[in-house]
Amino acid sequence: MERLILLAPAFGFLSHWLPRLGANTIKNWQEKQYLPVYHYGEGRKIPLNYDFVTDPQTYKEDLLQRPLPTLILHGKYDEVIPIQASRNFASQHPWVNLMELDSDHALGNTMAEIWQAIDLFSQIA
Repeated sequence: MERLILLAPAFGFLSHWLPRLGANTIKNWQEKQYLPVYHYGEGRKIPLNYDFVTDPQTYKEDLLQRPLPTLILHGKYDEVIPIQASRNFASQHPWVNLMELDSDHALGNTMAEIWQAIDLFSQIA
C-alpha cells in the first residue's frame, strides 16, 4: 500500500520565511540570484538560488487532495515552519496523521521516536 511520510513539511514556507528576511535582503537576493542560508544537513551556510522563491509559487497547496495515508512528523518548537502549518493541513485532510514531537526543525533529538512512528505507520493495513 502506498503511504507518505513527511518530516517537518514546508506548508506555506514562503509566507513564514520571507517576512523574516526583510525587503532589502529579498531585493539583494533577487538581484544577485543567490543568498547564503544555513543548511541543516551540511551544518553550514550554502548559496540558495532565487528560484527557491519563484518555483514554489507555481504550485498550489490546496490541490494536495489525494487521499493517500500520510504521517507528518513535526517539531513543536520548529523555528522554520511553525507547527501550526502542519496542524492546519492535518485538520483539513482526514487521511493525515500528525505526530507532534518535542523538537525543533532539525528533529535531531527525536530519531528513535521518528523511526518507531515510521515502523508502526508502515505496518498499518
